[in-house]
Amino acid sequence: MANASSKKWWKNAVIYQINPRSFCDSNGDGIGDIAGIISKLHYLKELGVDAIWLGPIFPSPGHANGYDISDYKGINPELGTMEDMEKLISRAKRLGIKIIIDLVINHTSDEHEWFKKALEGDPKYRNYYYFRTGKGKGFPNNWTSFLGGRAWTKTDGDDYYLHLFSKHQPDLNWHNPDVYDEITDIMRFWLDKGVAGFKCNMINIIYKKSLDDGKKRMALTGREHYLNASGYHELIRRFNEDVWSKYKTFIVGEPVFANLDEAKLLSDESRKELDSVFFSNQMNLDNIRIKGIKNKYNAFSLVKTLDKWQESLDIPATYFQNHDQLRSIKPFGNTTKYLDKSTKLFCGLGLSLKGIPFICEGEEIGNANTDIKNENVEGQNEDSILSFYKKMIAFRKDSQAILEGSYRRVASPSDVYLFTRESMDERLYIYCNLTNKNKSVEFYGEKIIFGNYDEQEREDFYLKPYEFRIVATDI
Repeated sequence: MANASSKKWWKNAVIYQINPRSFCDSNGDGIGDIAGIISKLHYLKELGVDAIWLGPIFPSPGHANGYDISDYKGINPELGTMEDMEKLISRAKRLGIKIIIDLVINHTSDEHEWFKKALEGDPKYRNYYYFRTGKGKGFPNNWTSFLGGRAWTKTDGDDYYLHLFSKHQPDLNWHNPDVYDEITDIMRFWLDKGVAGFKCNMINIIYKKSLDDGKKRMALTGREHYLNASGYHELIRRFNEDVWSKYKTFIVGEPVFANLDEAKLLSDESRKELDSVFFSNQMNLDNIRIKGIKNKYNAFSLVKTLDKWQESLDIPATYFQNHDQLRSIKPFGNTTKYLDKSTKLFCGLGLSLKGIPFICEGEEIGNANTDIKNENVEGQNEDSILSFYKKMIAFRKDSQAILEGSYRRVASPSDVYLFTRESMDERLYIYCNLTNKNKSVEFYGEKIIFGNYDEQEREDFYLKPYEFRIVATDI
């Protein structure tokens, strides 16, 4: 058994993502809720997860799927009460499961009390946001939003306010020290309640270094004034020093348009910023520059992307499905003849890579983002996808090589991902056939110790369609 006693708890964790509205509806009103999550804690414990990442739980008018927050210290009444949330934290803790929550600090809802007071003319709260007068009869600058159109909306007065997303999500002014004090107070509020950390959305656009006109672009005119602006790194370091370091937290970032260099800066332990960073490049390999038009998926592109991030980051946050992108099997795998095999392959791959694996709700039963209450998760057989997830998570937790070992890609056909995970006492070869065809490969190692094909189904000289296997070798 791997010994992780000297490690920070999150370094060997398996984290399960829950969208509270869709996970489990406890009262039949058609909306998932916190009570439903509580009812499934033992299920999650048996699955083997160490932490739950909760999607939006705060009160919100719902213009942006809960990411327009109107009260950072409340619970959306559709999901339950603060008492329910405290019960969830307490009961999860008893089972050894930690709770992480989504935190959006680039903007609030336009129905947040701060913004309401700002619109009423309160000078203190007007400085919480960006209010500016227009240029002549035009906007304050030429910036455009992530949703298209101008990034400014006119108030009932003579000025405008900035919103990089919808008009219902006014951007916070991080040059104002009062905003820093408010947000750090909110962080302490939740950490004191027992939350173990935060997933920080859009963390690399919170700091606007100026409001000057931007270079005209087809999309996101003005982004050079806020995307990866250096000031946000200083804010994160202050969060860490003033708040996060005082608790045993796990802080993962989901930056916008993350590139490798920026991800390295964010997650470099010596810089004392974030603990880990999501990268979404593997989810966008079939996108081209024209919105809505897709390239044909290429397995080698996936291999190259994963390999690059594995080599470059110490502890990446790995996933193949999340609340925004429920599609690891399509286009990566096969949704018909090899649905079972390809689903298990991506389970094995995600749990074998270096870093912190995230599992999206329902992924473990082959149906991401589903109401778990309505699924038969109790009576699944030994060959089910759920059973495979449980076994693979248990295997991971018992493997020193996977938990703490090095990563190295090994030469193989372009659509076969072959890599090693190696510790002082253990070397594993991980084989992933990313096609629906038999693939001849060079086999290394002495003993197959895990896979998604039974022993009698395997072949000695090639991998079968969407085959995943782990081979151990003596060191």
